[in-house]
Amino acid sequence: MLTKRMLRRKLRVLFMGFAVPALIVVSLSGCAADGVNNGHRSNNQKVETYGHDGYMGYSNSNPNLPNNLTFLNYDSDRKFIGQVLQPIGGIKDSRVSFNGENLNVHITADSKLTNKQIQALEAKAQKAVQFNMPRYHVKVTASR
Repeated sequence: MLTKRMLRRKLRVLFMGFAVPALIVVSLSGCAADGVNNGHRSNNQKVETYGHDGYMGYSNSNPNLPNNLTFLNYDSDRKFIGQVLQPIGGIKDSRVSFNGENLNVHITADSKLTNKQIQALEAKAQKAVQFNMPRYHVKVTASR
């Protein structure tokens, strides 16, 4: 005759022997079902990978790191400042110079503007350039 204690022991052995491994197999098989099959997704789209840049895709996946040739430089910053100043009306020409962390922008304003309008134009350009170039100490000057 089986006692309660013996019955519990047999049920525990049965549970540990069959139920736990079955749960592990089911949970692990669910992890692999992510929709990727032989490099293709289930909706027939090819899986995108980073390019072979010699750094295992490192510089393609992190474009602003210093090891990349497209890292931030003065030439790209100069072009970007020109793009920032272009929509501001009243600017005929601009010159940009860099001195370490200092950025100097000289604006040649339209000759029809008054002194007060030139000051407003200078302030507007200062605000736009400083907002778009936070890593520099920006100084904007304007003249006719």
